[in-house]
Amino acid sequence: KAVYIASLKALARERVKDWRKRFGEGLGLCVLELTGDVTPDMAALRRADIIITTPEKWDGVTRSWQKREYVRAVRVVIIDE
Repeated sequence: KAVYIASLKALARERVKDWRKRFGEGLGLCVLELTGDVTPDMAALRRADIIITTPEKWDGVTRSWQKREYVRAVRVVIIDE
């Protein structure tokens, strides 16, 4: 599982749109948005191959990382300025 952290929600939305075409349609990967505006259910987070989020949302999610299987499954984190 990979996490892309965008500095702004607008940038996160752009990445979701672009990466769903590139990685979703092209490679069959599940790309998911996790921002203040969009909060998917736990099943969707577990299925996601790529999570695109904002720093604030990821900070909140990772504070209880021991209890969240989808956070423990992350192997790559990309932080965009």
